[in-house]
Amino acid sequence: MMRDTVLAIDVGTGSVRVALVGLDGTILAMVQREHDQITPQRGWSAQRASQWWTNAHDGIRQILSENQGIARRLLCVSTCGQMHGTVLVDDDGRTVLDEVPLWNDKRCEEEVRAFARANDLSDIRSLTGNPPTTAWPAFKLTWIRRHEQEAWARATGVLMPKDFINFRLTGVRATDLSEASCFYLLNAKTGRYDDGLLKLFDIDRDFLPDVKAATDVIGSILPAISRSTGLPEGLPVVAGTSDMAASILGSGVYQTGVASDSTGTSTLLTVVSAAPGEGATVNNLHLANRAWGVFTILDAGGDAMRWGRLAFNDNALSYQEVTSLAEQVEAGSGGLVFLPYLTGERNAERHNSRAQFFGLTRRHRIGHLHRAIIEGAAFGARRCLDDLTKATGTISRLVASGGGARSDFVLTIKASIYGLPIQRTSNAENGIVGCGMVGGLGLGAYQDVAIAAERCVRYDREILPNPAWQERYERLRDVFNRLYLQGAAFYDTLDEVEGIAASSADTPLG
Repeated sequence: MMRDTVLAIDVGTGSVRVALVGLDGTILAMVQREHDQITPQRGWSAQRASQWWTNAHDGIRQILSENQGIARRLLCVSTCGQMHGTVLVDDDGRTVLDEVPLWNDKRCEEEVRAFARANDLSDIRSLTGNPPTTAWPAFKLTWIRRHEQEAWARATGVLMPKDFINFRLTGVRATDLSEASCFYLLNAKTGRYDDGLLKLFDIDRDFLPDVKAATDVIGSILPAISRSTGLPEGLPVVAGTSDMAASILGSGVYQTGVASDSTGTSTLLTVVSAAPGEGATVNNLHLANRAWGVFTILDAGGDAMRWGRLAFNDNALSYQEVTSLAEQVEAGSGGLVFLPYLTGERNAERHNSRAQFFGLTRRHRIGHLHRAIIEGAAFGARRCLDDLTKATGTISRLVASGGGARSDFVLTIKASIYGLPIQRTSNAENGIVGCGMVGGLGLGAYQDVAIAAERCVRYDREILPNPAWQERYERLRDVFNRLYLQGAAFYDTLDEVEGIAASSADTPLG
């Protein structure tokens, strides 16, 4: 029987999704199992690694049982997933801390500041291609060593979320270049861990997973996994890639100068480059193909809209209903401006930035609030885009992907605020498609990336800026930027007040 299907597993921030992807990019079937973030205090964000595995395992079993005979057609398993989640494991591969600090967790802020004070960041940036931030696993590991000493003593290795799933499937500890390029431990020029950085962070090379190309076959399905899921024993498993790199590849963005706007929980703006880019607020990630992605990130891109649904409607309204409310309001939300920094900001002088509404009057209603949130996320992303183009030069084409690309209304707001037309892919699930492409490339189903993109990626339409909105947005963008700069003076005070409030709450009254 012809092996023409890839089993793709996406370990996202909101769910684990398991999909059957044809070699033409068609998603034949998909199941989704949700999980929540654990946020015990401001700036903390974690999830349980055991829940990822349960969701992945049960999702595999479900999709194979619902699609009888498909297991015999599987070419391989390919994983992608949220980045930077530091899963500590012991000699037996068991997690020593089941609650894993996520990509948007900022509890290691002090470790980043201490590192920045003690080291020449210009030299280190030229080595890693990145500035120090709370996202990078090197700093998360430093925090864990300091605050979870018993767990640290038992740990013999670290894996990222999709690497942990691969390990459970194959027994092999490995990662790919896209993940490793953001560990803050890799030499960006050689693609290998740097001895100087390992010494600086006091991390043994053996503690880290081997670095592979995304398309490399790292192992095969274990007998026990075959029995419990229905996957064929010995089925190849490729290293896979980060959700970011998968989404970029799955939207057909692989050529130098082409840009991607990928909005899910965050908004990632990326330009493909032959080499890492330079700039204080830009980052560099090795892509799933042989290229670099120079990128900036707004942590609460799509998450801002998700928060609005929860805060104002207790999730009683769907995203479509929320968008419909926003569409009934004029551009500019009646002079209401929203800063979307709900979980701080990764690449900025002040990581503890806050969200805020400015300009509220008695005439504002729920539609104004929701539209202001959408516009505010776009204003925040425009700041990121401006930083990005300083490092990369002119963008030749911008392609939107992720859940945030499905609404013409939202994309028109973005196009109007960016001042750029935005091309949209026909398939909403670019990460899943990209994950399938990685698997196909690894097993030789495509000759190269260009052929894979030609076979798998199709485009829907181009969204143009609305001229009537642009003038108003340009004036409000100035308000947004001034609020952004002036608000920084209050962030530390709010942190102190929160600390005082927490202490008072712990003290019995009377």
